[in-house]
Parts: sequence; C-alpha cells; structure tokens
Amino acid sequence: MKSQQPVFHVARVTLETVTPLSIATGKANGVFDTSLVMDANGLPTIPGSSLTGVLRHLYQTEHDEPGSNAVFGYQNRQKSEDSQPSRLQVSWGCIQDSKGKAIQGLALGSNRTKLESDLILKVALGLADAPANRDRVRLNHKGAAADKGKFDRAVLPAGYRFTVEFSLWSDTAHDAQWERVLELLNHPLFRLGGSTRAGLGKLSVIEVQELVSDLSQESGRKIFTAMKRDMDDRTGFKLRKLPTWQSDEKVVTATLSLKPNSYWRIGQGEKPNLADSNGKTADLLPKLEQRISWNKQHQAEPATEKLLIPGSSVKGALSHRIAFHANRFSEQPRWADDMTEDELKIYDKSEHCEAVKELFGFANDEQREDKYKGQAGRVLIDDAYREFSNTDLQMIMHNSIDRFSGSVRDHMLFSEEMVWGKGIELQLTIKKDDKISSVAKQALQQALADLYEGRLALGAGVSKGHGLFTGTIKWSDDGKWIGEQA
Repeated sequence: MKSQQPVFHVARVTLETVTPLSIATGKANGVFDTSLVMDANGLPTIPGSSLTGVLRHLYQTEHDEPGSNAVFGYQNRQKSEDSQPSRLQVSWGCIQDSKGKAIQGLALGSNRTKLESDLILKVALGLADAPANRDRVRLNHKGAAADKGKFDRAVLPAGYRFTVEFSLWSDTAHDAQWERVLELLNHPLFRLGGSTRAGLGKLSVIEVQELVSDLSQESGRKIFTAMKRDMDDRTGFKLRKLPTWQSDEKVVTATLSLKPNSYWRIGQGEKPNLADSNGKTADLLPKLEQRISWNKQHQAEPATEKLLIPGSSVKGALSHRIAFHANRFSEQPRWADDMTEDELKIYDKSEHCEAVKELFGFANDEQREDKYKGQAGRVLIDDAYREFSNTDLQMIMHNSIDRFSGSVRDHMLFSEEMVWGKGIELQLTIKKDDKISSVAKQALQQALADLYEGRLALGAGVSKGHGLFTGTIKWSDDGKWIGEQA
C-alpha cells in the first residue's frame, strides 16, 4: 500500500467457459499439436498473464493508451526510472469443483481423493493423458484439404468455471479505471486462449463479489484485516452486478436460425449411438462433445454429450465462399482458370484474398513485406451445440459401384450416422472497423445469404446433397452496418 493510495479494491469473479477453452503451453505432447496449461494438481487453469494481456488490449482499444499504461504499467527502455508497475493485480484462474468451490493449492492425501472422485474434476484430470481435441484442416482454393493443412487443438470442454481475483490500490473508493476494468469482463470480444476467431474461448461472468476498504479509516482497516486469502471466502464482500455492454457501438452480431433441408453431419465423432441388425455401428459418426451445465444452486450436473457445430467448420465454409464473392465483386477479378499451374500451387485465399484477410485476419510473419506483419480476425464465430436423442439420428449405408460391371465392389460397403431434422443456431460477432472494405462486406453478406438460403453446405456429404440449410438471419442493428456501402 502507498500512503497516497489507501483504498484497496478487490473482486473475486466467477467465469464460465461458454465455448471450450484452449490455453496452450505452446508445446506438442507427442500426440496432439498443442497441450493445455495445467496447475500443480494436473487441472486446467487460466494464467493471470493471459487475462491481463486480453484486458489490456481491450482497455487500450476501448479507451486510450495512456489510460491503459496507467492501469497495466509500462516499461521505458531508454529511461527505466520512468517505467511504472501495473496497478492491477490478477491471480491465476482456479478451476471450481462440482459444488462451485475453487481448487486452491496442491491437493494431497484425502484432498487429492476428493478431486479424483468429483463429478466434473475427474473428467478434467483425465485431459492430461487423453485431452479432448478439435481436428482442424485448412481448405485450398478448390475447397479441398490443403497439403500439410491438418492440425489439432486440445480443449477444455465448455461449462467449466474458474475463480479469479482482481485487486487494485487507489486514492478513491470510486476509481474510474477500476470500474472500466471490471466492465471489460462483459465485453463481447473478451475471449481467452487460442482459436478465439474459430469458436473457442468465449467466457461469461457468473458472479462478481467486491470488497472496498479504505485503510485511512478505522472501519476500512477492520474490513481489510477480516478478509481471508481463501478465494471462496465472502467475509466483507458484496455481490456486484456489472453493466451490460453496449455492443452495437463497437461490434455487431448476426444470429442465424437454420433448418436442415436433409441430413447433416459435421466433424468426425468417435462414439456411435446406433447399430444395424447385426450389431455393427456406423463407420462415420457426427462429432459429439460433453458440456457441463449448472443448476440454480450453482452445483454442476452430470455432463451430457451434445451435437457439436464447431465455429471452425462454419468459418472454413464461409471464408471459401467469401473469396469467391470478393473476386466476383472486385474490379480486377482473377479466377483460377486465368492462373498458371505454378501460380495455383502457391495460391492461398488466406494470404492472397484481401476480403478474407480483412475479415478473418492472417498469421503473423516478420518476413511479410506489407505494413502489417499479422492481423487478428474481425469475425468471431461461436461454437454451437444441439441436444439430441437417438430418434434424431439415422444410419445410411453407402457402397461403391464397379464402373464396368455396375455391381457392388467387394469390401467397399460402409455406413454413416447422420442427423435428421435438427435445426441449429449460429452466432457471429463482428468487430466494426473502417478497415473492412465495402467489397468484403458485400462478400460476407452474400456468403451468409448463401448459407441461410440453401446454397452453401456445412459438414460432410456435400456432394450427396447433405448439409444444406434454410432459415433466417437477425442482425443486432437490423442490418444497418452490413448494408452500409454494400
């Protein structure tokens, strides 16, 4: 504490993963390309530096750099005595058990046994050896898998909760910078970890408990000394409700309600639900993923598996169609038929289509000759889930026909488990930016129209007529932004 800053602000916040979280170590584990950051107990955790980095970036974007430096500190490399430490302290995120209690410190003996028998923590502990993962593939200009474009990410399933502590010393009980930091937790672009533009890392605030103590006053000193380090302790804390973020000022959202025209299957699952009369299960399965849910008493219920619609699948299909429309709207269109074989081999829409780069960003590369070496995407597509029962699934048989005899080829019979009649809802969050050109807007608008008017398929079996949907789109601003200059 500094004598000129006697007021201590502290907030204990419960965050819930709305979509799976993938905060990686940066290293492969020998099986998957990424592995999750774990604490000493082998449980997934949220590093304080991850939270601080995201909040700092949002603070600077929404307010200004001097304000951001005042809160998060800065370093003056030429004159170190002018540097300033961060006023804000952020703890690591401690995962909660099925009763909403934060797991703090190393659990040994009976405490370790409790972890291993907990309804949801025993699943999280198993992720160290057998992580849930997402298969990803990069598409080329033909919509097929690009060479060396296959990779995967380890994820923590949606629904897990974490407790995080924020604290700050101030000279006033009503610190504007403290209020701004807490409000950012409700920001629509507040995401953590990797692949946040492809469905992962969305968080929601479940509860904020706040304590403010003025140590220049006797009453404040009593409150401060009564406070315990246990993050589950609420002595002196008061429940706080954060204001709703006015999202239309900086972002716009689009919600698509889609009904399938026929069967659909997205991803390659591993758990069959149906079997034929001989007891054989299908060879190709829809992707399922567990999701934790909580009751009104803030206690976790047994995880249930739901149909997964990964945001990455939607992003891949949309970006490919956007590249087509952007070329169509361009004043100097350049089609594949106009390119040489060598040009086609190196063509990548993520690098050579400006509209795709403006909307979905591009990887950082110091060797890049452009002004910007890398750019985060401005379109965020959330993962979606759908409850189902076995009556919503049907098994379809496929075989291969011999082109000479017209008969079935030996050993070429296979089956597929498909979803029938279950509609889906997708949500896109778009960061408003004057760097998104009118061509990119037009291309995005047309690609979305293709999706909800049944001209753009999602998932597998596109050539067999599967994965087509019709439906509606609802913009948070009634379509004003997407219609501008379009």
